[in-house]
Amino acid sequence: MQKQWDNVKKIYIESNRIFSYQRLRLRECKRDFIPLLVSTLLVALLSSALYWFKNPTWPLVIMIGTAILMQVFFLTINKILAKLYVAEYEQHNIPAQRQSDQLDLLAYAFFLQEIKSIGLTPGLLEAISEYSETLDPPPKSFLINQNFINVIVISTLVSLFVAYLQKTSAWPTQALEYIFCVASLGVIVSLVLDGFRTATTRNARVRQYLRRAKVEIEQEADS
Repeated sequence: MQKQWDNVKKIYIESNRIFSYQRLRLRECKRDFIPLLVSTLLVALLSSALYWFKNPTWPLVIMIGTAILMQVFFLTINKILAKLYVAEYEQHNIPAQRQSDQLDLLAYAFFLQEIKSIGLTPGLLEAISEYSETLDPPPKSFLINQNFINVIVISTLVSLFVAYLQKTSAWPTQALEYIFCVASLGVIVSLVLDGFRTATTRNARVRQYLRRAKVEIEQEADS
């Protein structure tokens, strides 16, 4: 059963690699990237011009432009995927779903295709899902870092460190460098912690895929 669970996890990982070169074959969809390239060029030119003329609004323009570029990017990717995987989009009614759910549903469509190709039955899917639940470690009853006394001590320590830092001779001239370093460190730590969170929640998502596949395969067999 462990080997079957490991194989299912591999299928899940491969199914979620939607943006791999083998899947997208971007050489056939170069024209669909024109809106993304044009919007990127406009934002770069506008922000560069404002920075050159020392306009104080250029950081705001960059932030707003980045948000717009992200929306254009996702719309462009969805358009390309809809052209490449017409059958999957139609079978699972992906265009009618929310934009944030479309990529996950497409990954599930790939997962379901692979599950069917290797011939896993609904009963075996349920057994694998139940077996995987026994592999997760039990939840911790108490986390020392969440104790309110520990939180108070850490908050006091941070306040004292900030007060000390503001009294140093380098603070008036290098305050922005300090802030930038701390902000960069915060981004890196957030990415690392998000990676750990994704790894810990992956088993739950695989079980969700298994239950959904079990329902669909049973419905197809009954119909």
